[in-house]
Amino acid sequence: MKIRVSALLLLAAASAGYAADQPQEQTFTEIEPGADVVNPEKLIPLLDRGDVRAMNNLGLLWARGIGVPAPDFKEALRWWKEAARRGYAVSMNNLGLLYANGQGVEQDYAAALKWWQMSAERGNAWAMNSIGDLYEHGLGVQQSYTEALAWYRRAADAGDGLAMYNIGALCETGHGIDQDLKAAYDWYNRSADKGIASAMYSLGTMLEQARGLPADKAEAYAWLTLAARYFSAGEREEAKTNADALKRLTPTLSDIERERAGELVKNLGERIEERRKTQPIKAGPGESET
Repeated sequence: MKIRVSALLLLAAASAGYAADQPQEQTFTEIEPGADVVNPEKLIPLLDRGDVRAMNNLGLLWARGIGVPAPDFKEALRWWKEAARRGYAVSMNNLGLLYANGQGVEQDYAAALKWWQMSAERGNAWAMNSIGDLYEHGLGVQQSYTEALAWYRRAADAGDGLAMYNIGALCETGHGIDQDLKAAYDWYNRSADKGIASAMYSLGTMLEQARGLPADKAEAYAWLTLAARYFSAGEREEAKTNADALKRLTPTLSDIERERAGELVKNLGERIEERRKTQPIKAGPGESET
């Protein structure tokens, strides 16, 4: 299940991602100890002016326990609701996460869906992907791969890398769509270019097992190696699965394959970092961007 449920890490990404997509709004980016956003002298005047980014990021400080005595999701909820009341899509998305996770509130997928729908209507790709996940797993809604795929496609069109991974997974399994391993491979590549470690792992396993394309142990090794760099702290179980796969594969490589794998790690790593800086990729399933 690939819903964004690790709020302490992912709410930060939501705020930072919004600023990255809108260069004119760089009052706040990442929250770090010692950053200006933690300084009340800079934050409070913005709050007094009704700056929704300030409200959102004050909620983020409470959620992460930065610059405050301890994490307090109820305080985060209060500030995000105020920003959401003023139409701020990022805060609506964050509220959806709180309700989905049961942080500061009773877990309520129906409430999460409501907030994510409001955020999605305002173009928030994270919310679109999260709605897709609710439908894929039947959380608060009737399970439907068709609805999940539709929402994932909307999110992917808006540039969400996790949605691209989710489409690839549905293509690989044939849920809600005809099984198409080539399309899965292409979607995983697009997702990998957004820095999604799970997509890199999937590419590695497909290449190792010759699923939908010829086996290539060197490239499989490269993708698994890169995946290890991108798993977040909240993805420990997946990171371990990836590490185990890499451990099994490594002794089977020839010297030539090892040399080629090293070159691929370098080249693919540079490609990922470069493409993460660009606008959303527009190719559809079956159209390779690699």
